[in-house]
Amino acid sequence: MMMKKIIAMSALGAALLLGGCKKFLDERPFNQVPLADFYKNRYDVEAAVAGMYSGFQQEMVGKDQYTEKYMYWGEYRSDNFDRFLIYTKDFVDEVVLNSLTPTNQFSDWTGLYSVIGRANNNIKYIPLTANLDPLLTPAMVNSYLSQTYAMRAMSYFYLVRVWGDAVIRLEPFESLDAVSEEPRVAKDRVINEVIIPDLQKAYDLVKKGDKPVVFNIGEAAICATMADVYMWKKDYPNAIKWIKLLFAAKGPTGAVYTGASELNLQPSATWKNIFTAPASSMESIWSIHWDYQKNGCACMQTSWTSNNKQISIDEGIYATWFQPQVSATTRTTDIRPRQTADVFFGGTKPNRDRFVKWYPTAANPIAADPWPASNQLLPVYLTMYRLSDIYLLYAEALNATGDLPNALKYLNYVRKRAVVPEYLSTDPLVSNQVAMENAILNERQLELFGEGKRWFDLVRTNHVKTVMDPILKRRQTAAGNIDAPGFLNPENKVYWPLHRNVLNSNSKLNQNPGYTD
Repeated sequence: MMMKKIIAMSALGAALLLGGCKKFLDERPFNQVPLADFYKNRYDVEAAVAGMYSGFQQEMVGKDQYTEKYMYWGEYRSDNFDRFLIYTKDFVDEVVLNSLTPTNQFSDWTGLYSVIGRANNNIKYIPLTANLDPLLTPAMVNSYLSQTYAMRAMSYFYLVRVWGDAVIRLEPFESLDAVSEEPRVAKDRVINEVIIPDLQKAYDLVKKGDKPVVFNIGEAAICATMADVYMWKKDYPNAIKWIKLLFAAKGPTGAVYTGASELNLQPSATWKNIFTAPASSMESIWSIHWDYQKNGCACMQTSWTSNNKQISIDEGIYATWFQPQVSATTRTTDIRPRQTADVFFGGTKPNRDRFVKWYPTAANPIAADPWPASNQLLPVYLTMYRLSDIYLLYAEALNATGDLPNALKYLNYVRKRAVVPEYLSTDPLVSNQVAMENAILNERQLELFGEGKRWFDLVRTNHVKTVMDPILKRRQTAAGNIDAPGFLNPENKVYWPLHRNVLNSNSKLNQNPGYTD
């Protein structure tokens, strides 16, 4: 459904770049099909929705080798990953050393505005197309509009989390005379006036109780996103409300999520299915589909390949969580480390770059090398939301509202499935909200390792300075920086700078504080 070819459809090209679109409009082909002439029937609508998904998919996974913004924005700046010193690049150094510049290729928000542009087209023209084609039923219109509003909300949610303030554009670009330069507005306004209303519209339009397609944004995915947004706002009662709505929705297997215990999660013995076969996992909520035959190699820094990657697992978490797996006598019971990275291969060789979470490998035997020549031909399904993620968000929200016993319960559901000791009701963290929050955050780091969550978790919980300062000082010292300042200006540097090309294309934009142009 979401092939790269769809991205290039000229019928959708009129609104690909927003907030910095003047140059694109100036280069628009003369033979481009006007939007009103493209949306004529059900099949045009299906192609337009597929193109929207495809744009987001490619933004997350990357158009070229090692360009996955899913990880650069949500993970690589955190304590989970570091640069791989043998094959390091300047743009990678900037990310892991917190020395971002406006020329870093991942500081360009254009791709997200492309997705927003496609969503704007769909929101305007799908209802109009229904008047032209009786095969486009009201139920279809509602479904496609629901997915479109949710996708627009998710794109803006990324903008807010990565850059803070953003440009709001909710109408298609259909004329060269359209105003292309707009200022940024406050991030809170983007959340309150765009993201939450869009998600509410999406939820109102989605058919409740349907079995969803895991690669589409269905009822549960909308609820998960809304809960995530309210957690970002620290509005815990509303986060709890939407998590409970999610528990009442169905997953891709047709079963209701329920949220009653660890039994609603994927069983321990088949934990890897969440990532290798999400359509058949009872825990899946929303995954991104990337098929080699349709899209080419996923080719991420975390790909199952040993080809000159610039990213590896950080030495700190590798030593404390992954490395205890290398000996049969010291191996912990935790099912996750050895199914997340290939901790057994290589002996004395460096193996912190061998990330296998997304690939159908077993828990690797000692000294085995499971890397086949065909590794780049395997599909990759990036997880946007799954139930254990929501359990831990729920625990965090319950803790913040003072319900520590139930917070402990949901934290322990995840730990029990991971086959690690559960916290006891007599544990001191049960009566200490700070300790409970730290325990939940630590569990999220392990459970969701490599799923594009860790950096956002640190920002959302105001833990960036505490967690990253000592780690950055260690990395900066290793890179030859004698001063090793650590994490400076946490209020500013948690956000990315705007790329210089984005600033040049829109004179009304201002750079984020702490960065120079």
